[in-house]
Amino acid sequence: MANFCLKCWNEMNGTDCSPRKYRMSEELELCEGCGKWTNVVLGERGYSYGNKLKFLLVPFRAAGAVLYVLWRILLLPYLICRQYRKKKKGRGQKQPPPV
Repeated sequence: MANFCLKCWNEMNGTDCSPRKYRMSEELELCEGCGKWTNVVLGERGYSYGNKLKFLLVPFRAAGAVLYVLWRILLLPYLICRQYRKKKKGRGQKQPPPV
């Protein structure tokens, strides 16, 4: 595959795209258009529906977090009472002798 920098890529295709649209190399490579050592275009980024519609999930996550915290607050007195009853019930029983 031919390696072209973003400037040469845009000139060749007649576009004016930003680097966010393409996956760019991390290492410097030789551009076959201008002959400079630069980051080259590896391919176009693929966007899934999850990335495009992510903003729709934010309110549900926030509401879920609030409901979870409220549920834990309401459940806390019951858990404390149950733990207290277990301790109280266990005090009167004799422990079996060690074997």
